[in-house]
Amino acid sequence: MWKNFITHRGLHVVLLLAFLAGAVVYYLPSPLFVQRLEMMTFDYYNHIFPREPGSDVVIIDIDEESLRLIGQWPWPRTLMAKLVKNLHAAGAKSITFDMVFAEKDRTSPAYVARTLKDTPDMEPVISALQDMPDNETVFAKEVEAAGNVVMGFVLATQQTDMKPIKRAGIMNLGEGRNPYMFLKAFPSFAVTLPELTQAAAGSGSFSVSPEYDGVIRRVPLLIGYMEKDGSVKEMYPSLSLEALRVALGRVAYKVTSYDRRTPKGFGITDVIVGDYKVPTDMYGRMWVHYAGSQHKKYIPAWQVLEDPKSLLLKDKIVLVGTSSIGLFDIRSSPLDASIPGVEVHAEIIEQIQQGRFLHRPPSHDNAEMWAMVGISLFIIFVAPFIGAAMLAFLVTAVIGVAGVGALYAYQLHGLLFAPLYPSLVVITIYIVSSILTNLRTELEKRAVRHAFGHYVSPVLIEELAGDPDKLQLGGEVREISVMFTDIRNFTSISESMHPAALIRMMNDFLTPMTTCVMENRGTVDKYMGDAMMAFWNAPLDDPEHARHACLAALGMLEALERVNENLKTEAEKSGEVYHELKAGIGINTGMASVGNMGSKQRFAYSALGDTVNLASRLEGQTKGYGISVMISEAVRKAVPEFAAIEIDLLTVKGKTEPERVYALLGGGDMADDEAFKSYAAAHDMALTHYRAQEWDDALASIKNCRALRPDMGALYDLYEERIAAFRVAPPPAGWSGVWIAKGK
Repeated sequence: MWKNFITHRGLHVVLLLAFLAGAVVYYLPSPLFVQRLEMMTFDYYNHIFPREPGSDVVIIDIDEESLRLIGQWPWPRTLMAKLVKNLHAAGAKSITFDMVFAEKDRTSPAYVARTLKDTPDMEPVISALQDMPDNETVFAKEVEAAGNVVMGFVLATQQTDMKPIKRAGIMNLGEGRNPYMFLKAFPSFAVTLPELTQAAAGSGSFSVSPEYDGVIRRVPLLIGYMEKDGSVKEMYPSLSLEALRVALGRVAYKVTSYDRRTPKGFGITDVIVGDYKVPTDMYGRMWVHYAGSQHKKYIPAWQVLEDPKSLLLKDKIVLVGTSSIGLFDIRSSPLDASIPGVEVHAEIIEQIQQGRFLHRPPSHDNAEMWAMVGISLFIIFVAPFIGAAMLAFLVTAVIGVAGVGALYAYQLHGLLFAPLYPSLVVITIYIVSSILTNLRTELEKRAVRHAFGHYVSPVLIEELAGDPDKLQLGGEVREISVMFTDIRNFTSISESMHPAALIRMMNDFLTPMTTCVMENRGTVDKYMGDAMMAFWNAPLDDPEHARHACLAALGMLEALERVNENLKTEAEKSGEVYHELKAGIGINTGMASVGNMGSKQRFAYSALGDTVNLASRLEGQTKGYGISVMISEAVRKAVPEFAAIEIDLLTVKGKTEPERVYALLGGGDMADDEAFKSYAAAHDMALTHYRAQEWDDALASIKNCRALRPDMGALYDLYEERIAAFRVAPPPAGWSGVWIAKGK
């Protein structure tokens, strides 16, 4: 079943389409993994193209040195009043406190008076303290006198009844008149004392919502106040927005929103302060384009209190904050692992002033999704028709263009495209498609090889698979060993058998014969009825090709015994006539033409030449000599360790030169056996007497040979017949023992 799945192209398409559908469904609700990939991408953009830092914002830093010189926080409000007075005198455009003055100052004279014992001695002191102005009053007077101070408030983690005081008007533009439904609203705030807020020119929220990893990338420019009934009827600006408004001398903001989907957008689309139009997401959040921490913006607070005239603060937007770790206002940005929170406000103000905004409209999500779907469908349906290299190039090119295009859009237009998730999906589909295609192709190749292997040697198939260029007409001349096999008396056997039984018998014979060839690194060239042709040392090199051919021949003889036993058993069971199979095998070694031969329409890997013809003739002579395996002199020289005896100087039909031929009887074990050595010596003696025309001595030696090897009787019958004929008609003068074969 699994194999069928792998080889079924339609199931591949269904699987890939299902994966793509799952990727789209997973992408639509923007899960955390997708958000992580998007934020990683945007952070990378910011690293590559940071915003150019501005010079109009200065941070008055309540740093560790200021705390050491002036004292622990919180400082008396009279000191804060002096800070405001000095900053205003230095020409600051606006003065914004990134902090909340939520409680009364404990160092106020009236508060101190309440802590003193009411005794006669202390009455003048208590009376004098009570007549002195409250610290908040002093602070509020300086704030009001400056006319450009912005106070802050922040989201409270516990329930409070405090409601921020709004110091600026907010006009709502757009087709929808209900931006409150999109705001992030909160029910509880920690706010600055009302007398200070009323004296200030502005009031803004410095609450921020870091992303999942604690990094601040989006900051709300507007937040809502949630009433007890859950409704939102009031909105407030952010601290950075208020700092800029007060510096510009404006009294109101304009907010554009749409409470239904329109071509112009949905939700809050922008906030306008003065001449600056700040694009936002639908919830009124602004993407921050960081320039990176700029230490030159920082001025220690103690310097402002001691010598403000030496500081260049004229026409600067001043933010008062802290970098002290102990005051817990440390944030993270894409460019800095830890920066004071006040610097985030400075980044926002400078970014608005420069008009360097980042945009990620909802349409970007749709564009990325449809690009992912389109490219994936292209891979799924077009991949089978183009090469793997071309497909890899196209996928790499598309992803590369997407990445470069996203960088280009970010740098020039501030557009936030996130191609990472779509690219991962495309790459995954490409990889899975390639794996499935490769598996399917490999299984198809295996199936073809298996089927083709019934006709052509698996060795040849592997050779062609590794080098398809070899699948063309042509070849080479090389030394090979060639084998021909044949069934003795096949014609008479076939005449007495049913065709189906004959085919079954042939299969039973040729199967083990073929196995012996292949197990010994041979190539089966062809089957010719009851005959088979095989060769060695082609197409793959085999330095021991003659040896392997001889081993295959001896293996065939052993296999034939088992075949005959099985045929006899089957014949007895079925009541049919048992026909014992006997084979003749001829082997020759020499040079031959080997390669693809035939026509352009159809060809086969084969061998041609005199070497092949002689092997065929040797096989044809085995029956006359009464032996099973006949080898040529070239083969004998290549395998001197095998058990073989010379049987004749034979001139086969179609040849003029005699060939010394041998009967192959066994392998090296037999050759080392003393009994075989005795027999081989007796046979050589008989052959010597025969060629010397010493007929009586030859017959005596033949008799000895018969006694040593009764199974070779047919060979010695042939010798005795020749001797009898030579006694009647002696061979011509100069005869060297050559016998001219009259048949093939």
